[in-house]
Amino acid sequence: MLQIISVSKNYGPNISALKDISLEIQDGEFVFLVGPSGSGKTTLIRMLIREELPSTGKIFFHDEDITRYNRRQVYSLRRKIGVIFQDYKLIPELNAFENIAFAMEAAGKSDKEIKEYVPYLLDIVGLTNRTNFFPRQLSGGEKQRVAIARAMANNPKLLIADEPTGNLDPDSAWDIVQILSKINNWGTTVLMSTHGSDIVNSLHKRVLRMEDGALVRDDFRGSYDEVDEFSLKVLSESGKQAEAASELVQEATKSAEDSQAEEATPELEQTPTDSQPEESVPPEHTEQTEEPKASLKEERLKGRKTEKPKSDSLTPQKKQKEKSKPKKRKISFSTKKVEEKKDSEDKN
Repeated sequence: MLQIISVSKNYGPNISALKDISLEIQDGEFVFLVGPSGSGKTTLIRMLIREELPSTGKIFFHDEDITRYNRRQVYSLRRKIGVIFQDYKLIPELNAFENIAFAMEAAGKSDKEIKEYVPYLLDIVGLTNRTNFFPRQLSGGEKQRVAIARAMANNPKLLIADEPTGNLDPDSAWDIVQILSKINNWGTTVLMSTHGSDIVNSLHKRVLRMEDGALVRDDFRGSYDEVDEFSLKVLSESGKQAEAASELVQEATKSAEDSQAEEATPELEQTPTDSQPEESVPPEHTEQTEEPKASLKEERLKGRKTEKPKSDSLTPQKKQKEKSKPKKRKISFSTKKVEEKKDSEDKN
């Protein structure tokens, strides 16, 4: 569809706006043109619609060299290419319907065609309820929707959007991109110049990047930068995770080595120093030799327990009993004397 061959644009001997640009865009493609301000994007777009001519090189549109077009041919070319600008370029005195109809009238469409097609275009961009609104009554996003409908008025083969979201808030910008994507799905080729990295990275379409008047990158399904911000974040997080995993592995290895060292240390301490190593004695014999020792201790303890009654005889209770026994003897002895005395008296 579109071929640019070795195109350069010079403004005087020391200023080069474009430097040997060569590229090709096929029918039905959606292409982003990105790069910093002053990189040559707008100059290239102006050449595609024949507002400027290249200093050197050629531009072919449907196999025709548009650099050789006369004024009449240029007029015909612009009806085949729809253009959307950052500042809308709507006619303030005309409402939304009339701004779209004006482009159709300039292309020679009949009133019947205009009345049938303009409402259809307003429906595509979601402005059926703004038909009679003037530009001053519309928001920035709504103005750009009218501009898109006007650019599509003559059913162009190529739609060029020069920074269409530059003056819009993020939500409105995304709405505009969705409309352009829908138009592209219907078969219209779309070339969109933008600084919106989020938009470019979200759609993953073809990306042409310009710097200092030169085409430095041409990526199919690319991103705004060679590595977009999201990819950088993912790579950064992946690096952090890998580093953390490496630290965990090192800690686990060190912990395993420490545990092995701890297990080995008691074995060395238990190794006997005499001529008969402990390993030669089975565990059963070791247990049997320990049991008698325990029984001897128990016997000694029992022996001590048997000796306790001797010491218990000296307790206060026992002493009290011992004291009480002699008293009984005295009482019984005195009683016997009384009885003997009584018997003697009876005899007398």
